Amino acid sequence: MPDQFQHEIATAFNLKGRGLIILTSCSHRGVVNAMRQAQAVSGIDKVHAVIGGFHLAPYPTDYLRETVAALKEANPTYVVPLHCSGEAFYELAKAEMPEKLVRAYTGTRLVFSGAAS
Repeated sequence: MPDQFQHEIATAFNLKGRGLIILTSCSHRGVVNAMRQAQAVSGIDKVHAVIGGFHLAPYPTDYLRETVAALKEANPTYVVPLHCSGEAFYELAKAEMPEKLVRAYTGTRLVFSGAAS
């Protein structure tokens, strides 16, 4: 289902020795699209973490499975779905990549450190 939301914002940081940390807003254009765009413009393939609202709550299970498969293929160290990601996505991701999934809530503090020089 096409989404005509044209003004998506995401931010990416290169964590020295670890890879990109990608912060999405609501991912109306797709969390995988945001991740791939960050990789393309930075020239960095390794994704350390993708964090944010993934806007998956309204989508059918097949679409959620495709998104989980694309995230697994990208192989981030951490996936941190927030508010609009939806419980169905969270449960699928937990089943497919439990070691990567981090549950976060309001007030959760995430601390990432770069590799030692």
